Amino acid sequence: MANVVRKHSISSELAQKMVDQAVAKARELGVTENVAILDDGGNLKAFSRMDGAPIPTIEIAQNKAYTALFGVSTQDFFNFIQDACACGGVGWRVSH
Repeated sequence: MANVVRKHSISSELAQKMVDQAVAKARELGVTENVAILDDGGNLKAFSRMDGAPIPTIEIAQNKAYTALFGVSTQDFFNFIQDACACGGVGWRVSH
C-alpha cells in the first residue's frame, strides 16, 4: 500500500510515566500542578490534576502542552502573538 504512511506516536504507557515523573517533581518542589501529555497530533494522551491544583489551570496545562508541540516555549509563543497581533488588547485563545 504505497498510499499509507506509518507513523510513530507516544504510547499510553510512556505518557503515563511522564505524568508520574512530573507529579513526583512537583511534589519534590512543594507545588500542585496539572500535567498534560499530548500525542504528536495534539490530542490528550495522559493527564493528572494533583490534589489542590486549581481547576482553571487544567485548560492552561493542555494549551501549554499543545504549544510545546511546536518546539516553542509558552513565553516565546506569547511574545510572537503580541508582536504579530495588533488587536488592541483583544483576548486570544489557542484552539486545537
